[in-house]
Amino acid sequence: MLTSNRPVVFIINSLEGGGAERVMAKLLAIMEDYFSHANVPVYLVLLDTLEESQQCPPYVTKTVLTSNGSLKAGYQQLKPLLKTLSPQICFSFLTRSNFLNIAIAKSLGYRAIISERVNTTSHLSGGLKDGISRFLVKLLYKRADNVVAVSEGVKADLIENYAVPEPKVSLLYNPYDIEQLHELASEAVTDIPKAPYIIGVGRLVKNKNFSLLLSAYAKADIVEDLVILGVGDEEAMLKALAKTLGIADRVHFLGFKPNPYPYVAKAEYFVSTSNAEGFPNAIVEAMCLNKPVIATNCESGPAEIIAEQYPYQVSGASEEKNGILCELNNAQGVADALVLFKGSANRARYVEKSQACAQQFSYAAFHKRVSAILEKDD
Repeated sequence: MLTSNRPVVFIINSLEGGGAERVMAKLLAIMEDYFSHANVPVYLVLLDTLEESQQCPPYVTKTVLTSNGSLKAGYQQLKPLLKTLSPQICFSFLTRSNFLNIAIAKSLGYRAIISERVNTTSHLSGGLKDGISRFLVKLLYKRADNVVAVSEGVKADLIENYAVPEPKVSLLYNPYDIEQLHELASEAVTDIPKAPYIIGVGRLVKNKNFSLLLSAYAKADIVEDLVILGVGDEEAMLKALAKTLGIADRVHFLGFKPNPYPYVAKAEYFVSTSNAEGFPNAIVEAMCLNKPVIATNCESGPAEIIAEQYPYQVSGASEEKNGILCELNNAQGVADALVLFKGSANRARYVEKSQACAQQFSYAAFHKRVSAILEKDD
């Protein structure tokens, strides 16, 4: 338990729609009893004035700044606020918030905890702006008191490529409300295919590599239809590819669904063919709904979830502890995995494995890990 009554401050760019914003809101809600028992005030600082898609819990005092994406403005507004609050800990999500947290910490005498939600090298792989961000990550992240990584792959990237000392890095998987997911999955929907189907979920963009899934599905020639949930700039190309492969009548592009869980719950199993992930939420959510999972061995997350090992290499398709892991960009490997799930007995075995694996991502497990991170230097 925290021993000081000085506030704990959480910092994030905004609460607009996004995975990091959703996890921040969940963290605050899950940890309410912890802070209440410690009698510690909690503040949430948003750097930008943007429409909020996530709810800040009532016990948290929220302050919204007007930095408009500017590091300079963020520094000028955040530092005097934190000086007034005199926190014992500042815990930040997302790169810009992390930079500011580290830059201000030493002069104000608080412990800076930063959280990296994506594989930095894969995420910042573009031009000059990304190059500057990579330089700043390498310069600043090692100066944080603690660095929280969302997966073993993200952790390894920070240690190997950005000089973050390993003892400073903690692992914190995203939290999942398993009971709520099952409630959401029970909602009625009207456009689910009548035929048995398998499912893939995600943005229809290059990084999610749905073209690999289509190619593998055509090779496997399984009896189930294929449902794809999502929208993106590759949608027209993917629909044309399905026609070219002769599978258009069996592939259902159902678009974006605010609640995808009824579709996942009624699928025979879940397939992910991504080129890269920060942490594959859709895979864990499928496991929470007791779905067998097939996934490509991309950076980062699938191997540590499915094989419970990292780093880890596979060739073709490999049956692992919690699902089937496939070689990256190998259509035949994914097709072989689809064939491995032809038998209902094999699928049933992996239903049980998914159920067991999902427990390590529960709210209770998350609460325990966050508590340990907050108390790490106490």
